[in-house]
Amino acid sequence: MKKIIFLLLFASSSLIFSQNIAFEQVAIKVKPGSSAHVLNLFNDFYGNIEKPEGVNIRLSYLNFRPQDVEATHYLTFTGSVEGLAKLREIRGGDKYSLYNSNMLRHADIISTSGGTSLMRMNLDKGNQPISQVWRWRVDDPASFASEFTTLIKAFPQLGYLSLGQITHGIGQDGESHYVYMTHEDYSGALGWGPKTQAEQQAFLKFQKATSKYSTFLGSVTMSNIKVW
Repeated sequence: MKKIIFLLLFASSSLIFSQNIAFEQVAIKVKPGSSAHVLNLFNDFYGNIEKPEGVNIRLSYLNFRPQDVEATHYLTFTGSVEGLAKLREIRGGDKYSLYNSNMLRHADIISTSGGTSLMRMNLDKGNQPISQVWRWRVDDPASFASEFTTLIKAFPQLGYLSLGQITHGIGQDGESHYVYMTHEDYSGALGWGPKTQAEQQAFLKFQKATSKYSTFLGSVTMSNIKVW
């Protein structure tokens, strides 16, 4: 029943929700002094494949991260489920094996995860250079989505914004949902937050309401290094 209510919530919302996408994310810990080598390896492989239509590949550096996040970089694949499945086929064979073995000389894979977006907006801002991700363990997805919808009506964002769910590679902390947002520049990320009294009240209401059925697990701030 909760799942049905959850779907009806998005179908009836007055906000603009675009077609949702799937993602795969590889968390990487690059060895000191190896950043340039890793970028060259990624570029040599992903810059020379025929990507499935609508698939994006992004390498990001983690500018800010909590103590429990070991990764220094994220390699993220986004697109339709069909597109990512086709990309998975390309990420195989002798060429991929050679690339992967060379990459592992300069970096360690910390984790892999995947999921889907639940709502997306401001799609034209998706390639802005700075992004932030917040993660939660959510026990009542429908209520969480309802409160988030109310929040962004009162506290609209200028960059790309997405609420999504993590369905693969879930850690011991039980992370289940994320919010992903982009910024035009570094100062925009550093200065982000509710400014007016109305925005502050909406933000506090969201925090108070969702704390009853969710646990905030932290955030990271990233800058794009390369997009393919």
